[in-house]
Amino acid sequence: MPKILLLEDESELREEVAEYLSDMGHEVTEVASMRQFHQFFPSGRYDLVVIDRGLPDGDGMDLIEELRLSGHRCGIVVFTARDSSLDRVQGYQSGADHYVTKPIRMDELGAVIQSLTWRIKPPGHWWIEGGNSCLVSPQGNRIRLTSQERMFLEVLGQSAPRTMTRHQIATALGKDLSQYDTRSMDALVMRLRKKVAEQTHESLPIRTHHGSGYSSPGNLRDRRI
Repeated sequence: MPKILLLEDESELREEVAEYLSDMGHEVTEVASMRQFHQFFPSGRYDLVVIDRGLPDGDGMDLIEELRLSGHRCGIVVFTARDSSLDRVQGYQSGADHYVTKPIRMDELGAVIQSLTWRIKPPGHWWIEGGNSCLVSPQGNRIRLTSQERMFLEVLGQSAPRTMTRHQIATALGKDLSQYDTRSMDALVMRLRKKVAEQTHESLPIRTHHGSGYSSPGNLRDRRI
């Protein structure tokens, strides 16, 4: 299940929404202002954010534009009392994924969150979170990556499902082939497989082609947030 950051200044509504989403199995963090949102969001690795438009310290739409301009691709749901078609168009143009009007119907919100979850994190896929240097397993487990591990996985993910030779991978990583020992790449893969297995009990989605190189079967994707 994704991690959700909920920004709503009305305490009763915020608590009700947080409880409902928690009962669905989501991990929810509650904040009441844009200032608090900025304190939590950068380090929280949130998959979804729910943002109220009318806030005590600003317009939630400005926050959404800020997130999108910064390159964040997390799912965004907007709470608002404004229900005109113009308001909705402006919300979508700012980068919102879904627009939920007040009073909030929990069953509708739950359906919106579930739909967005499937779009952002389709089951069965591994994700590279470039902004956080993490590999996310299909079960939602996060494995912290070194810079070399992340770049190696990104190269394979971008070429999937094509097999890349060790020299092709080394070139893509910016290595000098006259000095680079490809055995160090094999050692990197061994360490990464061991790390993933120990932390998740899942198998790293990388195939070894002996005498040739490596490939990703196509379920390794890059998601920069």
